[in-house]
Amino acid sequence: MGDGSGAPSAKIAEVQRLATALAARVRYAQLVGRPVYEAQISALVGAARLMDEERAPWPPMVEEVLTELARAIEGADPAEGVEGVEGGGADGPEKDFLGEP
Repeated sequence: MGDGSGAPSAKIAEVQRLATALAARVRYAQLVGRPVYEAQISALVGAARLMDEERAPWPPMVEEVLTELARAIEGADPAEGVEGVEGGGADGPEKDFLGEP
């Protein structure tokens, strides 16, 4: 990851930090029954893709929230939409949620 200058590592660390903060916000919304917005999901997925490209690990909270969202979306009625997605359990990342086979 990078040329050894430390800058790419610092940037990925910031992506991991921000993704964790957003995942915590999504988790809180789920716990108090508030909607989870498509923009929040898109931002988490984008951060996860960037971390994958850089071969950086997903923070545990990001992995858990994305896994739960993927499961909820896969099991949701297509007419329901994304807002108000409720979470479930988590075992690991759902790579096909990120558009991968």
